[in-house]
Amino acid sequence: MTIEELSGNRQIPASISYENFHNQVLVDEFMKAKEKVDQLQRCTRCVLPETFPFVEFDEDGVCNFCHHYEKKNLLGMDALQALLDNNRDSDGNVKCVVSFSGGRDSSYGLHLVKKVLGLDAVAFTYDWGVATDMAHRNQKRMCETLGVEQIVIKADLDRKKANIKANLLAWLKKPDLGTIPLLTSVGQQFFYHANQVGKKLGRDLIVLCATPFEHTYFKAGFSGIKPHFESSDNSAADKLNMIFSYLRKYVDNPSYINRSLIDTIGGYLSFYVIPHNYLRLFDYLRWDEEVVNKTLIEEYGWETSDETPSTWRIDDGTVPLSDYMYYMMSGLTINDTFRSNQIREGRITREQALRLLKRENLPRFNAIQWYCDQVGVDFEETVRTINNAPRLY
Repeated sequence: MTIEELSGNRQIPASISYENFHNQVLVDEFMKAKEKVDQLQRCTRCVLPETFPFVEFDEDGVCNFCHHYEKKNLLGMDALQALLDNNRDSDGNVKCVVSFSGGRDSSYGLHLVKKVLGLDAVAFTYDWGVATDMAHRNQKRMCETLGVEQIVIKADLDRKKANIKANLLAWLKKPDLGTIPLLTSVGQQFFYHANQVGKKLGRDLIVLCATPFEHTYFKAGFSGIKPHFESSDNSAADKLNMIFSYLRKYVDNPSYINRSLIDTIGGYLSFYVIPHNYLRLFDYLRWDEEVVNKTLIEEYGWETSDETPSTWRIDDGTVPLSDYMYYMMSGLTINDTFRSNQIREGRITREQALRLLKRENLPRFNAIQWYCDQVGVDFEETVRTINNAPRLY
C-alpha cells in the first residue's frame, strides 16, 4: 500500500488545508517564500536544492552527494541471528532494551523485535517534555498490543522546558541556521539514560531503530562542517570543529550563555562522546516505508498527523518548528534529505519525491503553536521572527 493509497483512505491526509487556520497573514508570508523556493535549482538526480551546504552540481546538474553515495548493503538476517545467538542467556532467551520514542521507526522496530524476532524486549523512553501527545498514545498502543513493558525516564520537565525556552529566545534574537540544533541539545541525554537502563536491567543489548535514510549532512553543514562521503560518522576533528563553531556563535550571541548551558553540554557529551554500542536494527533488516506504514496503521491502529502526509518525526514536537526555520531560511527541510536518500537507493523516483515534498514541506502551524505553548513562547512572534530572518535564496 503506497503513501498515496493510504492518503486516499484518509488514514494519512492527502492534502493540507489552511482554511481554518486563524492567521492568514502567516500563511501568505509562507506562500510568498515558497514561490521563491520552488525556483531553486535542484539536483537532477535527487532533490537537494542549491542552498544545501557544500552542494556542487556537475555539467549535467547532478550533485556531489549523489556522485559520492554508495548504496547500503544490508548485513542480513544470518548476521543478525549470529549476533543474537551471542547474546542468548542460559535459557536461550535474548534480553534487550529497545529505544522507543513512539515515532514511526522505533514503533516498527519494536514490532520486529518482539513479534518477528521473538526477543525478550523492554521498551525504553526518555521523556524530556516535547514528545507529542500522539507519540504518547502510540507508545501505549504498541506496548499494550505487544505485551511489552515500557520504562520511562522522565526528566524534570519544567526545567527542560525552561532550558529549551532559553535557547529558543536566544536564537530568535539572532536567527542562525547553524544553531537550530540547540533546540534539541538538552534532550540528547537519551543515550546516557539508555546505557544506564541497560546496565541496571542486566541487558547489554540495546536496539536502535533509526531509519537508514535519515542522515542529513545539512545540520553540521550549516555549522561549517564539510561532509565526509566515505563515512557517516563524525570524526574527532569534526567534533572539535563543531565545538569551536558553537563557541564563535556564543560569542556572537551571548544570549546562549544562559540557564541551559550545563544541560546543553551534557547533551553534547551524551550524543558525541559516550559509547553508542547499539544494535542498529536496520543495518540488518530492510526498511520499507510502505510496509512500515501499513504494518503500524493496520495492525496497531497507529495514529497519524492531520497536518502532514508524512508519518516520520510526528512524535517529536521540535521538528515542525525546526523544519519551518530551515525551510524559510534555506528552502529545505529534513524531508529533502530523506527523499533524496530514498532516490539514491532506488526506493522512489525523483518525480515521486518532488510530489511528496510539495505536501511534506508545508508548515505544520498547529504543531508549531503546540510546541510554543509547551515551552512558553509567543507563537505568532516566533513565526514572524523566522519569516523576517536572513535567507539563502
